[in-house]
Amino acid sequence: MGSAAALGPYRRFESCEKKICLTFDDGPDKRNTPEILDVLSEYGVKATFFVIGSNAEGNLPLLRRELEEGHEIGNHTYSHPHLKGITEEALRGEILKTENILFRLEEYRPRLFRPPEGVYSGTVAKTLEELDYLPILWTVDTQDWRHLSAQKIADTVLRNTKPGSIILCHDYISGKGHTAEALKIFLPELKKQGYTFVTVSEMIPPDPANGE
Repeated sequence: MGSAAALGPYRRFESCEKKICLTFDDGPDKRNTPEILDVLSEYGVKATFFVIGSNAEGNLPLLRRELEEGHEIGNHTYSHPHLKGITEEALRGEILKTENILFRLEEYRPRLFRPPEGVYSGTVAKTLEELDYLPILWTVDTQDWRHLSAQKIADTVLRNTKPGSIILCHDYISGKGHTAEALKIFLPELKKQGYTFVTVSEMIPPDPANGE
């Protein structure tokens, strides 16, 4: 991926096709993640999961299930720190600690990074470039972490999704969330509208520097 991080984060993709990316942050979680995976399997949808290392450590079987079912895993730091003012050394440690956990899982090495709270600074950009990560943000924020109803979450997605959109959901929420229920509303509707769900990596344009 080379110096792609220096170009800035992906917030959406230019697409003349009705392809979109569904992403989940902050998991894995013993309660929410299996429910979400069940719904994704029901509708034949592949997603990208940006995992927190501290949650991954005790939930490796869930990560293994994500990979076995064709989903993609990205890095979301180890402890979800605030990145404003973070040093390069501290951020590098957060990223590599999670990377090492995932590498122990069938030698999986993520190349996608989502900064907590979407904070993207010069320090973040420099660190990601050095570690060969691509920064991924989002187009559609469901705000499902606010414990909104399934219908409100679905309405936000259906109202704002366009070709190339990156949809942000969460598979870890403190307390009871309604993300899985919302998926049952907006997944079939978006598929009916002709949208195809792909992983983030499947949407990233080829890098001419690599001869792709």
